[in-house]
Amino acid sequence: MSEAHKSFVYAVEVRSPDERCVRVCRISGIKRKSQILRKCRLKNKLSLLHGYTTEYDSDGRRSKLEVGLCLERSLILLLRNEGWTVMNPPPKLNSSVYVIELDPYVRRHRDVKRNNPRAKASLPCLYVGQTRRTPEERFNEHNTGEGLKKGGRHLSGKCLKLRKDLYEFYNPMPLLESLILERDLAEELRQQGHTVLGGH
Repeated sequence: MSEAHKSFVYAVEVRSPDERCVRVCRISGIKRKSQILRKCRLKNKLSLLHGYTTEYDSDGRRSKLEVGLCLERSLILLLRNEGWTVMNPPPKLNSSVYVIELDPYVRRHRDVKRNNPRAKASLPCLYVGQTRRTPEERFNEHNTGEGLKKGGRHLSGKCLKLRKDLYEFYNPMPLLESLILERDLAEELRQQGHTVLGGH
């Protein structure tokens, strides 16, 4: 039986005119921790920083990507506090959240009802998503069915409009923040009584 592929957050020492320079990275799709340095694509890599490598996976509430990004950011802060020069650039503001108002017909699906037991019929049905494209592009993908593999199988032909009043003031933001906000915004709207899809 083959070993399962694993994901790790790690720190690697890099060659630099300054002393104690490291870069924090994530890697997925390897079978063993011992493969990290060989698969690492950094230039000027020297060696792994021992004691700072963590294996990760999704934890039920958070996606694998979000867990990895959180661990990566925590390790960067830890190493800086310990006096290392961390070569990671600041996070890019290249992600957005978006909210789509849906045809009320979507409420009839059994799994939608199950996930929204306290929904009020008087409030709009909404889809909450996260993207590194524009909200307008994602709206078109969902509505035409092009985005079905990326979530929202009930959305094709059911998208009425973007609800910019619910998300526009948040954007743009780093990827990690957009993943967290997507989930939190979906939960907040659900608590208000909306029927909510997405938010994962």
